[in-house]
Amino acid sequence: MTSTDKSLPVHLIINPHSGHGGRKRLLSGIRAQCRRADIELIEHTTTAPGDATEYASSIAAQASAAIVWGGDGTVSEVAQALAGTDVPILPCPAGTENLLAHEMRIPSDPHKIVDLIKFGRIVECDVGRVNGRNFLLIIGVGFDGEVVRRLSISRTGHISHLSYFWPIWRTFWEHDFPHMKITADGKEVFDDFGMAFVGNISRYAVGLRICRDAVYDDGLLDLVVFSCHRQHALVFHAAWTLLRLHPLKGNVIYRPFRNLRIETDRPVPSQVDGDVGPNTPLDIDVAPERVKLLVPESRNGWGFWPWKGN
Repeated sequence: MTSTDKSLPVHLIINPHSGHGGRKRLLSGIRAQCRRADIELIEHTTTAPGDATEYASSIAAQASAAIVWGGDGTVSEVAQALAGTDVPILPCPAGTENLLAHEMRIPSDPHKIVDLIKFGRIVECDVGRVNGRNFLLIIGVGFDGEVVRRLSISRTGHISHLSYFWPIWRTFWEHDFPHMKITADGKEVFDDFGMAFVGNISRYAVGLRICRDAVYDDGLLDLVVFSCHRQHALVFHAAWTLLRLHPLKGNVIYRPFRNLRIETDRPVPSQVDGDVGPNTPLDIDVAPERVKLLVPESRNGWGFWPWKGN
Protein backbone atom coordinates (compact mmCIF):
# COMPACT_ATOMS: atom_id res chain seq x y z
CA MET A 1 0.00 0.00 0.00
CA THR A 2 1.07 3.58 -0.52
CA SER A 3 1.62 6.10 2.25
CA THR A 4 0.18 9.01 0.27
CA ASP A 5 -2.15 11.41 2.01
CA LYS A 6 -5.57 10.53 0.57
CA SER A 7 -7.04 13.80 1.88
CA LEU A 8 -4.95 15.74 -0.64
CA PRO A 9 -5.71 15.92 -4.38
CA VAL A 10 -3.79 14.18 -7.13
CA HIS A 11 -2.29 16.59 -9.64
CA LEU A 12 -2.18 15.68 -13.33
CA ILE A 13 0.57 17.58 -15.18
CA ILE A 14 0.03 17.44 -18.95
CA ASN A 15 2.49 18.28 -21.71
CA PRO A 16 0.18 19.04 -24.66
CA HIS A 17 2.89 18.10 -27.16
CA SER A 18 2.96 14.51 -25.91
CA GLY A 19 0.61 11.77 -26.98
CA HIS A 20 -1.46 11.12 -30.06
CA GLY A 21 -4.19 8.70 -31.12
CA GLY A 22 -4.52 5.98 -28.50
CA ARG A 23 -2.31 7.94 -26.12
CA LYS A 24 -4.84 10.76 -26.05
CA ARG A 25 -7.59 8.23 -25.30
CA LEU A 26 -5.49 6.98 -22.39
CA LEU A 27 -5.52 10.49 -20.93
CA SER A 28 -9.33 10.61 -21.16
CA GLY A 29 -9.49 7.20 -19.51
CA ILE A 30 -7.40 8.39 -16.56
CA ARG A 31 -9.82 11.25 -15.98
CA ALA A 32 -12.80 8.90 -16.11
CA GLN A 33 -11.25 6.32 -13.77
CA CYS A 34 -10.34 9.01 -11.23
CA ARG A 35 -13.97 10.17 -11.19
CA ARG A 36 -15.17 6.60 -10.62
CA ALA A 37 -12.65 6.16 -7.79
CA ASP A 38 -13.62 9.48 -6.15
CA ILE A 39 -10.07 10.76 -6.52
CA GLU A 40 -9.86 14.54 -6.61
CA LEU A 41 -7.90 15.36 -9.74
CA ILE A 42 -6.45 18.80 -10.48
CA GLU A 43 -5.08 19.29 -13.99
CA HIS A 44 -2.37 21.61 -15.24
CA THR A 45 -1.32 21.89 -18.87
CA THR A 46 2.20 23.15 -19.45
CA THR A 47 2.78 26.09 -21.76
CA ALA A 48 6.57 26.30 -22.11
CA PRO A 49 9.81 24.60 -21.06
CA GLY A 50 10.27 24.92 -17.30
CA ASP A 51 6.56 25.37 -16.63
CA ALA A 52 6.24 21.82 -15.24
CA THR A 53 8.98 22.57 -12.70
CA GLU A 54 7.35 25.82 -11.64
CA TYR A 55 3.94 24.20 -11.21
CA ALA A 56 5.30 21.14 -9.37
CA SER A 57 7.10 23.46 -6.95
CA SER A 58 3.79 25.15 -6.15
CA ILE A 59 2.05 21.87 -5.23
CA ALA A 60 4.83 20.23 -3.19
CA ALA A 61 2.93 20.77 0.09
CA GLN A 62 -0.57 20.15 -1.22
CA ALA A 63 -0.55 17.00 -3.35
CA SER A 64 -0.85 13.32 -2.57
CA ALA A 65 0.81 12.43 -5.90
CA ALA A 66 1.72 13.91 -9.28
CA ILE A 67 0.72 12.07 -12.44
CA VAL A 68 2.92 13.21 -15.31
CA TRP A 69 1.46 12.99 -18.80
CA GLY A 70 4.43 13.74 -20.99
CA GLY A 71 7.78 12.50 -22.20
CA ASP A 72 10.91 11.93 -20.16
CA GLY A 73 11.80 15.62 -20.35
CA THR A 74 8.54 16.54 -18.64
CA VAL A 75 9.09 13.90 -15.95
CA SER A 76 12.57 15.30 -15.40
CA GLU A 77 11.15 18.82 -15.01
CA VAL A 78 8.67 17.63 -12.37
CA ALA A 79 11.41 15.71 -10.55
CA GLN A 80 13.48 18.89 -10.48
CA ALA A 81 10.85 20.35 -8.13
CA LEU A 82 9.69 17.27 -6.19
CA ALA A 83 13.07 15.67 -5.39
CA GLY A 84 13.47 15.57 -1.62
CA THR A 85 9.70 15.97 -0.99
CA ASP A 86 7.10 13.37 0.04
CA VAL A 87 5.09 13.74 -3.19
CA PRO A 88 5.54 10.66 -5.41
CA ILE A 89 5.58 10.91 -9.21
CA LEU A 90 3.65 8.54 -11.47
CA PRO A 91 5.10 8.79 -15.02
CA CYS A 92 2.59 7.78 -17.69
CA PRO A 93 3.68 6.16 -20.99
CA ALA A 94 2.65 9.14 -23.09
CA GLY A 95 5.68 10.38 -25.03
CA THR A 96 7.87 8.97 -27.79
CA GLU A 97 10.03 6.76 -25.57
CA ASN A 98 9.02 7.11 -21.90
CA LEU A 99 12.15 5.41 -20.65
CA LEU A 100 11.27 5.77 -16.97
CA ALA A 101 7.70 4.50 -17.39
CA HIS A 102 8.96 1.44 -19.25
CA GLU A 103 11.81 0.84 -16.82
CA MET A 104 9.39 0.90 -13.90
CA ARG A 105 6.79 -1.17 -15.81
CA ILE A 106 4.04 1.43 -15.59
CA PRO A 107 0.95 0.02 -17.35
CA SER A 108 -0.83 1.81 -20.19
CA ASP A 109 -4.31 0.81 -18.99
CA PRO A 110 -6.14 3.78 -17.32
CA HIS A 111 -7.76 1.51 -14.72
CA LYS A 112 -4.37 0.08 -13.71
CA ILE A 113 -2.79 3.54 -13.62
CA VAL A 114 -5.45 4.78 -11.19
CA ASP A 115 -4.99 1.59 -9.15
CA LEU A 116 -1.38 2.66 -8.67
CA ILE A 117 -2.62 5.86 -7.02
CA LYS A 118 -4.64 3.77 -4.56
CA PHE A 119 -2.51 0.67 -4.07
CA GLY A 120 0.87 1.22 -5.73
CA ARG A 121 4.25 0.94 -4.08
CA ILE A 122 6.40 4.00 -3.37
CA VAL A 123 10.10 3.61 -4.15
CA GLU A 124 12.93 6.10 -3.92
CA CYS A 125 14.89 6.83 -7.07
CA ASP A 126 18.38 8.30 -7.23
CA VAL A 127 18.74 11.75 -8.76
CA GLY A 128 21.79 12.83 -10.71
CA ARG A 129 23.15 16.34 -11.16
CA VAL A 130 24.86 17.79 -14.20
CA ASN A 131 26.41 21.24 -13.78
CA GLY A 132 24.17 21.76 -10.76
CA ARG A 133 20.88 20.73 -12.41
CA ASN A 134 19.01 17.53 -11.57
CA PHE A 135 18.38 14.70 -14.02
CA LEU A 136 16.75 11.28 -13.66
CA LEU A 137 17.58 9.07 -16.60
CA ILE A 138 20.49 9.40 -19.01
CA ILE A 139 22.99 11.86 -20.43
CA GLY A 140 24.60 11.51 -23.85
CA VAL A 141 27.75 13.47 -24.69
CA GLY A 142 29.05 13.99 -28.23
CA PHE A 143 27.25 12.14 -31.02
CA ASP A 144 24.04 11.67 -29.02
CA GLY A 145 23.98 15.28 -27.89
CA GLU A 146 24.46 16.50 -31.46
CA VAL A 147 21.50 14.42 -32.70
CA VAL A 148 19.19 15.92 -30.06
CA ARG A 149 20.52 19.42 -30.77
CA ARG A 150 19.71 19.05 -34.47
CA LEU A 151 16.26 17.64 -33.71
CA SER A 152 15.44 20.51 -31.35
CA ILE A 153 16.13 23.08 -34.08
CA SER A 154 13.41 21.68 -36.36
CA ARG A 155 10.96 20.39 -33.73
CA THR A 156 7.53 22.06 -33.79
CA GLY A 157 5.32 19.64 -31.81
CA HIS A 158 4.92 15.94 -31.11
CA ILE A 159 7.81 13.82 -32.37
CA SER A 160 8.00 10.16 -33.33
CA HIS A 161 10.87 7.77 -33.87
CA LEU A 162 10.84 8.80 -37.53
CA SER A 163 11.64 12.37 -36.46
CA TYR A 164 15.12 11.20 -35.48
CA PHE A 165 15.99 9.72 -38.87
CA TRP A 166 17.47 12.79 -40.56
CA PRO A 167 19.27 14.13 -37.46
CA ILE A 168 20.88 10.72 -36.94
CA TRP A 169 21.71 10.32 -40.62
CA ARG A 170 23.30 13.75 -40.95
CA THR A 171 25.16 13.46 -37.65
CA PHE A 172 26.53 10.05 -38.62
CA TRP A 173 28.19 11.42 -41.76
CA GLU A 174 29.16 14.85 -40.45
CA HIS A 175 30.14 14.22 -36.82
CA ASP A 176 33.72 14.83 -35.80
CA PHE A 177 34.34 12.80 -32.66
CA PRO A 178 35.85 14.97 -29.90
CA HIS A 179 38.86 14.19 -27.79
CA MET A 180 37.50 13.51 -24.30
CA LYS A 181 39.20 13.45 -20.92
CA ILE A 182 37.05 11.80 -18.26
CA THR A 183 37.79 11.63 -14.53
CA ALA A 184 35.63 9.39 -12.32
CA ASP A 185 35.84 9.60 -8.51
CA GLY A 186 39.19 11.39 -8.78
CA LYS A 187 40.77 8.91 -11.23
CA GLU A 188 41.33 9.50 -14.93
CA VAL A 189 39.55 6.70 -16.80
CA PHE A 190 39.56 7.90 -20.43
CA ASP A 191 41.73 10.17 -22.60
CA ASP A 192 40.91 9.60 -26.25
CA PHE A 193 38.39 10.31 -29.02
CA GLY A 194 34.88 9.02 -28.46
CA MET A 195 31.41 9.53 -27.02
CA ALA A 196 30.02 9.01 -23.53
CA PHE A 197 26.80 8.16 -21.71
CA VAL A 198 25.86 8.49 -18.05
CA GLY A 199 22.81 6.58 -16.83
CA ASN A 200 20.65 6.20 -13.75
CA ILE A 201 18.54 3.51 -15.47
CA SER A 202 19.48 0.82 -17.96
CA ARG A 203 17.02 1.64 -20.73
CA TYR A 204 17.68 3.91 -23.69
CA ALA A 205 15.91 4.62 -26.99
CA VAL A 206 14.44 1.77 -29.08
CA GLY A 207 15.14 -0.77 -26.35
CA LEU A 208 18.91 -0.31 -26.21
CA ARG A 209 20.43 -1.01 -22.79
CA ILE A 210 23.43 1.27 -23.05
CA CYS A 211 23.87 1.57 -19.27
CA ARG A 212 23.18 -2.14 -19.03
CA ASP A 213 23.75 -2.68 -15.31
CA ALA A 214 22.41 0.61 -13.96
CA VAL A 215 20.10 0.37 -10.94
CA TYR A 216 17.88 3.32 -10.08
CA ASP A 217 18.29 3.10 -6.29
CA ASP A 218 21.90 2.01 -5.67
CA GLY A 219 23.31 5.47 -4.94
CA LEU A 220 25.48 5.36 -8.07
CA LEU A 221 25.43 6.42 -11.72
CA ASP A 222 26.86 4.32 -14.56
CA LEU A 223 29.42 5.64 -17.06
CA VAL A 224 29.75 4.16 -20.56
CA VAL A 225 32.44 5.46 -22.93
CA PHE A 226 32.80 4.25 -26.51
CA SER A 227 36.20 4.88 -28.07
CA CYS A 228 35.54 6.25 -31.59
CA HIS A 229 37.86 7.87 -34.11
CA ARG A 230 35.81 7.23 -37.26
CA GLN A 231 32.21 6.47 -38.21
CA HIS A 232 32.83 2.77 -38.86
CA ALA A 233 33.66 2.27 -35.17
CA LEU A 234 30.21 3.59 -34.29
CA VAL A 235 28.60 0.85 -36.40
CA PHE A 236 30.45 -1.88 -34.52
CA HIS A 237 29.65 -0.32 -31.17
CA ALA A 238 25.96 -0.23 -32.10
CA ALA A 239 26.00 -3.93 -33.02
CA TRP A 240 27.59 -4.95 -29.71
CA THR A 241 25.15 -2.72 -27.81
CA LEU A 242 22.18 -4.39 -29.52
CA LEU A 243 23.55 -7.71 -28.23
CA ARG A 244 24.02 -6.11 -24.77
CA LEU A 245 27.62 -7.29 -24.74
CA HIS A 246 29.34 -3.90 -25.12
CA PRO A 247 30.67 -3.78 -21.51
CA LEU A 248 32.84 -6.77 -22.42
CA LYS A 249 34.65 -4.97 -25.25
CA GLY A 250 38.17 -3.77 -24.71
CA ASN A 251 37.56 -0.31 -26.20
CA VAL A 252 34.48 0.38 -24.05
CA ILE A 253 34.73 1.82 -20.54
CA TYR A 254 31.92 0.77 -18.20
CA ARG A 255 31.98 1.68 -14.53
CA PRO A 256 29.75 3.01 -11.74
CA PHE A 257 30.70 6.28 -10.05
CA ARG A 258 29.60 9.03 -7.69
CA ASN A 259 31.48 12.01 -9.12
CA LEU A 260 32.53 12.59 -12.72
CA ARG A 261 34.06 15.30 -14.90
CA ILE A 262 33.99 15.28 -18.70
CA GLU A 263 36.27 17.68 -20.58
CA THR A 264 36.65 17.91 -24.36
CA ASP A 265 38.98 19.60 -26.82
CA ARG A 266 36.12 21.96 -27.81
CA PRO A 267 32.60 22.64 -26.49
CA VAL A 268 30.50 19.55 -27.24
CA PRO A 269 26.69 19.30 -26.91
CA SER A 270 24.94 16.91 -24.55
CA GLN A 271 21.42 15.60 -24.20
CA VAL A 272 19.89 15.26 -20.74
CA ASP A 273 16.80 13.07 -20.31
CA GLY A 274 15.96 13.47 -23.99
CA ASP A 275 16.33 17.26 -24.17
CA VAL A 276 19.21 19.55 -25.12
CA GLY A 277 21.67 19.79 -22.22
CA PRO A 278 24.72 21.94 -21.47
CA ASN A 279 27.88 21.89 -23.54
CA THR A 280 31.05 20.43 -22.07
CA PRO A 281 32.75 20.63 -19.67
CA LEU A 282 30.32 18.65 -17.49
CA ASP A 283 30.45 17.99 -13.76
CA ILE A 284 28.16 15.09 -12.87
CA ASP A 285 27.40 13.58 -9.48
CA VAL A 286 24.71 11.87 -7.41
CA ALA A 287 22.42 14.39 -5.73
CA PRO A 288 21.90 14.07 -1.96
CA GLU A 289 18.09 14.00 -2.32
CA ARG A 290 15.98 11.31 -3.97
CA VAL A 291 12.64 11.43 -5.76
CA LYS A 292 9.71 9.19 -4.87
CA LEU A 293 7.99 7.18 -7.61
CA LEU A 294 4.70 5.27 -7.65
CA VAL A 295 5.21 1.85 -9.22
CA PRO A 296 3.39 -1.50 -9.40
CA GLU A 297 4.00 -4.14 -6.76
CA SER A 298 6.86 -6.49 -7.59
CA ARG A 299 5.79 -9.49 -9.63
CA ASN A 300 8.76 -11.72 -8.88
CA GLY A 301 12.00 -11.93 -6.96
CA TRP A 302 13.76 -9.45 -9.26
CA GLY A 303 11.24 -6.73 -8.37
CA PHE A 304 12.03 -3.66 -10.44
CA TRP A 305 15.72 -4.26 -10.83
CA PRO A 306 16.65 -3.46 -14.44
CA TRP A 307 18.04 -6.08 -16.79
CA LYS A 308 21.37 -7.30 -15.43
CA GLY A 309 22.71 -9.28 -18.36
CA ASN A 310 20.47 -12.36 -18.19
